[in-house]
Amino acid sequence: MNESFPFDLSGYTHELMKRTILDRYPSLVYGVDFSVAHPLDAATGKQSGDPKIMSWSAKDIEQPKDEDIHALFHGDEAKYRAAYIRSLRNEALANTDGKATAPDDAPANVRTNADAWRTYRQALRDIPQQAGFPFSVEWPERPR
Repeated sequence: MNESFPFDLSGYTHELMKRTILDRYPSLVYGVDFSVAHPLDAATGKQSGDPKIMSWSAKDIEQPKDEDIHALFHGDEAKYRAAYIRSLRNEALANTDGKATAPDDAPANVRTNADAWRTYRQALRDIPQQAGFPFSVEWPERPR
């Protein structure tokens, strides 16, 4: 974890459960047809257990058991983690669109800053090639 990416992706979170459900039931809409959450420890504010389905209003689809979704996730954990990390990476790339360009006649500090953003964006694109991906990810430092 670093200042550029302050989230811990090591556990089995509600986001990963959500993605597992959406993969199994692609017609569903999160927040409309179902929602999930995970318990938090009152003292630390950190996740203290596996995520659970909190609501299910999908018509014509019987609510699956939490344990069945957990089994799907653990059966193909790399796939779900990779998809989640790629979505976070893609969001980071979208948030930096336009920062990696500078006109040829721009001041040197502007061109240098654009170079830093290009380097950062390339490091984001290279995340899936990191050793250990998707279980271990080193997020690049975001330029200032």
